[in-house]
Amino acid sequence: MGTIRKKPAGYFTTGEFARLCGVKKQTLFHYDQIGILRPELTGENGYRYYSIFQFDTYNTISMLKELDMPLSYIKNFLENRSPSSFLSLLKEHDVLIDEKIAELQWLKSFVNGKLKITEEGIAAAHGEIRLEKRPQEFYIFTKYSGGTAGADEYAAFAEHVAHCHQNQIYSPYVTGGLIDADGGYDDNDYRYSHLYTKLNPEDVDYTTASITVIPARTYAVIYSTEGFGAIPPMFKTLTDFARSNGYVPGEHFFEDILLDSVSRSTLDEFTVKLGLPVIPK
Repeated sequence: MGTIRKKPAGYFTTGEFARLCGVKKQTLFHYDQIGILRPELTGENGYRYYSIFQFDTYNTISMLKELDMPLSYIKNFLENRSPSSFLSLLKEHDVLIDEKIAELQWLKSFVNGKLKITEEGIAAAHGEIRLEKRPQEFYIFTKYSGGTAGADEYAAFAEHVAHCHQNQIYSPYVTGGLIDADGGYDDNDYRYSHLYTKLNPEDVDYTTASITVIPARTYAVIYSTEGFGAIPPMFKTLTDFARSNGYVPGEHFFEDILLDSVSRSTLDEFTVKLGLPVIPK
């Protein structure tokens, strides 16, 4: 490392080089201290000077950090750098970048799913009924054999979620419940026959779990913005609506949660969507 009295032409002070790299000077000081990017020259007054050629080195360090590589690993590489080792490093991280891109694409799909669900929940009006045409959908069902007690349901929900995670399923859709149209409810309460998770179509190929494919069909739907307590009377309301509009009600109701504890404080504030498959008479 050379010793000079004044700034040489073509070199940058620490502040100038930091601005060129888009980082704070403290970052460069740290890199100097741990030995992964030292100034090319140091003046008699202690000033540090970087050359333009070190910008590529900084970019490489920055890229490796973005791939979550520890600074100790980066230092070891730079201390033993060679064209062949750099080529191997690039090939290795080309694969890692592809994996990261796939992960980010999945995350974008997950966030977009959550956006759509939340927007529907915010727009929902309590007691609103309408017909809804849905495309082909993909579900994972698990049978529910417990009673109506909260403890039974919570345990079943936990088991269902664990089953999904064991099969690498992380859906934007909250776990829903299937209710038998014949005997699954009364005026005051209802119970599930199955629990389910709806999948994004692009996630279907990433699991080996048993998936139920439901063809495109029409649903009569009704919303509760007052949680689960307002649901029991809605079963008959929805069935009557289907029949009065010339449809034959299906065998099950689908209970989807649109707004849950992530955005609501209590169960009574949850927004729930009850759907009943219907076919024309």
